[in-house]
Amino acid sequence: MTRPTKATIDLSALQQNAQRLRDRAPNSRCLFVVKADAYGHGIELVAPALQNLGDGFAVAHCDEGVALRHLGIEQPILILEGNFDANELALAYHHNLTVALTNSTQIADYLATATAQRPAIWLKLDTGMHRLGLTATEIDDFAARTHQSQSTVLFTHFSDADQSDERTELQLQSLINLGSSLGYPMSAANSPALLRYPATHLDWVRPGYAVYGNPPAGTDAPDLQPVMTVQSRIHSLRTIAAGECVGYGSTWCANRESVIATIPIGYADGYPRSARNGTPVLINGRIAELAGRVSMDLITVDVTNIGPVKVGDPVELWGKNLPVSVIADYNDLSGYEILARIPKRLPRIAVDL
Repeated sequence: MTRPTKATIDLSALQQNAQRLRDRAPNSRCLFVVKADAYGHGIELVAPALQNLGDGFAVAHCDEGVALRHLGIEQPILILEGNFDANELALAYHHNLTVALTNSTQIADYLATATAQRPAIWLKLDTGMHRLGLTATEIDDFAARTHQSQSTVLFTHFSDADQSDERTELQLQSLINLGSSLGYPMSAANSPALLRYPATHLDWVRPGYAVYGNPPAGTDAPDLQPVMTVQSRIHSLRTIAAGECVGYGSTWCANRESVIATIPIGYADGYPRSARNGTPVLINGRIAELAGRVSMDLITVDVTNIGPVKVGDPVELWGKNLPVSVIADYNDLSGYEILARIPKRLPRIAVDL
C-alpha cells in the first residue's frame, strides 16, 4: 500500500474511553454500541478490544450480530432493530442473539415461534421518539400473555438527550413507571444521557458515539480521546494567479496569487462531498483551508498562509488534533454521519499508543 491516506485506530484510547464511561455509571451494566462497522472504526478492530470491558454489545441488525459471533465474541449481543421477518428469530436463537421487539409485527412473529426456540428479548417502549417502540398497553398485554422472564429488559431511546432536559425527563419517567410496574430491568442512557443525566443510568447503559472519543453535543467529557485519526500527505503543490479557480464547478477562486496543495482523499474515502470552502485541514500542525469542491479521490487546500510546505508533508483531516466535531459543525453535519459513512476503501490501521 503506497497511497498515504489511512485511518489510524488508537485501541488504547478506545479502551480508556470505555473505562471512563463505565466509571460514569458504576452501578449499571454496559452494552457498547458497535453498529455501522463500529461507527466506521472497523468492528473487527473495536469489538475484540472492548470485549473484556463491558457486559455485551449492541448492533442494528442480525447480520451485524452474526458478524460479531464470527469474530469470537461470546458476550450478549442486542439487536436494536429486532427481526425483519420471522426467520430471523431462528437465526438469532441459533447464534444466541438478544432481539429487541419494537413493533406489533415482531410481537406476532415472536409469539408464533415455539417457546423452546425463542431467542432472548428486550422490549422497546416508545416514550416519545416515535420511530420504533411499543406502547405501554402493548407491552402490558405481551407480559400478561407470556409471563416474561425478569431477565427481559425494558428499554427506550431518548430523542433530545443532548439538548432538552424537560423532554428527556418525561421520557425517562414513562419508562420508569412501566418498568417498575412490571418489575423489569431497564435501559435508557445513550451517550449524551450517560454523560449528562445520572438518573438515566438505571440497570443498563448503551454508549456508542462517546466510546470513540467524541463527546456528543451538549456534553462535557474532556477525558475522552478521539480513537480515529484520518491522515494523508500532500500529493502535489502548484501556485495559481489571482482570479484562477480550483476544482469542479469553480466554486473557489483566488483573490491573490495562491499556493494550492492537493491531498489524496475524497468522498470515496468518506471525506464529505458537501464540505465547504474554508473547512479546516491540519498540515504540519497548522490550520489551512479547503479550497474547491471535494472530488471522488482528491481535495485541494489553500496553504498560502501556513508557511513553507512541500510534497509529502503530513495532513490530518480529523482526529487527535482536529476533532471530527469541528469538521461537522463547520459544515452543518453530524460527526456521527461522517464516521458512519467511511467506506472500507479507507484502510484502518490499529495502533496501541
